[in-house]
Amino acid sequence: MAHDCECRSGRAGTCGDREVAADDVVRDVARRSLAAYRALEENGINLCCGADLTLREAAVASGVPLDALLEALRASRSAAS
Repeated sequence: MAHDCECRSGRAGTCGDREVAADDVVRDVARRSLAAYRALEENGINLCCGADLTLREAAVASGVPLDALLEALRASRSAAS
């Protein structure tokens, strides 16, 4: 089975199962779930022009504290489960 994101895990199905990290790419995180997509939007992350940025880079560009962004994404993951 092909792995269709750029999380660099190389294994199908693994990116949605692992904890979100600062070096994850916005596009890959947004594809994990609708809840993750919404958490990115709610934190002002540009999902169009900023899709190729890491979460760390996107947080800086949006003026959002990285810890707050990661916490929102982790919370979205538990809400989606």
